[in-house]
Amino acid sequence: MLVTDLFRLSFHNLLLHKTRSLLTSLGVIFGVGSVIAMLGISEGARLQALAQIQAMGIDKIILYTQKPPVTGTSEGSSNISSVETFGLTRIDFKHIAKMDNVETITPLRDSRQKVAKDLIRLDAKLVSTAPSFLKESGSFINKGRWLTQADSDSQLMVCVIGSAAKRRLFNLGETNIIGRVLRIENQYFRIVGLLDNRLGTQYPELGSPNELIIIPEGTSNTLFSNYASIRDGGQYKVQIVDYDIFIVKVHDTMHIDDTSKRITAYLSKMHKKVKDWGIIVPYDLLLQQEQTQNIFTIVMASIAGISLIVGGIGIMNIMLASVFERRKEIGTRRALGALKGDILGQFLIETVFLTTMGGLIGIGVGLGISSTITFYTEMPTHCSLWSIVLSLLISSFVGIIFGTYPAWKAANQNVIEVLRSE
Repeated sequence: MLVTDLFRLSFHNLLLHKTRSLLTSLGVIFGVGSVIAMLGISEGARLQALAQIQAMGIDKIILYTQKPPVTGTSEGSSNISSVETFGLTRIDFKHIAKMDNVETITPLRDSRQKVAKDLIRLDAKLVSTAPSFLKESGSFINKGRWLTQADSDSQLMVCVIGSAAKRRLFNLGETNIIGRVLRIENQYFRIVGLLDNRLGTQYPELGSPNELIIIPEGTSNTLFSNYASIRDGGQYKVQIVDYDIFIVKVHDTMHIDDTSKRITAYLSKMHKKVKDWGIIVPYDLLLQQEQTQNIFTIVMASIAGISLIVGGIGIMNIMLASVFERRKEIGTRRALGALKGDILGQFLIETVFLTTMGGLIGIGVGLGISSTITFYTEMPTHCSLWSIVLSLLISSFVGIIFGTYPAWKAANQNVIEVLRSE
């Protein structure tokens, strides 16, 4: 029997029972759809996490100040209850800068000044930094210009604000903010640039660069020095902090672990009374995240794969029932000269076609589920080409595996017994 005749006869039988064919494919449709959706969610989460880690820079080490549980010495004043000194210091900066494999250090300091619009206090931080921060943070200037070393040396009253801080400070319709004056405490700063960071960069205690108001380091040292008065309940505390963040860029990432260990050993020695610092190595986080996400992807795919197996078992049951219903057709064809291979091929083609079409529809369902999740939850999903091709191949393979036995059963029907019973 010609192969084209086998295909034509198989499709004819499927079209005679459209509803049953569709119901038979439902298990594969939802199985493939769940595979696509789960892999899309897993891949989207992986890419988002890796992007946030990479945004900090895999060639960087992030050091940050963290407030210890109890610190400071009592001054016995009615206005000032205590002085707290903690965190990264200027001595730390100089020592770490001289270490092997350290290329540059970009410092950030939170001035701990109140940022307000009219009488409303805003959740934005006033920080000072060096000109290298723009490049090291992966940010860019959307409008205006960035801070220069000349601004710091001349102690100019200028600032650059992040895109999120801009939305809090100005109305949505105000687009031209360059040159506007911003009042912080009793100081006035002229806005010279609008900063934007689209990599999801986050720094401990400070958050995203988009949330910051940034002034030159020299200006901050003159106006605020390294101390700030913090109101705690009904009393004031003076906090003395030299730096809040060090962005340490290394020459060679192959030796970044050794560099981080040397920095850790140095800070542990210099701050041995209390641990008032922390360290993040994005490169190590990247490796750990990839390993964790690979395990998560395998588990998600395995769970979704079980639904495909269940769908395949359902198809096998339906095809076995179909074999019983079509005994007369099978016996008649065998009596007219059809070979066992012809019967086997016909039923196998029907099963593989059902699972393949179910796989194609399931891909559309999976893509639709992923898009819906992204639309309503803003959770990123990413359906890669390999996951789509793999799901389609698996659905076809399921048809071969679970369709072989019903096809073999049909091909081995006893012609005489079938015709006698009918």
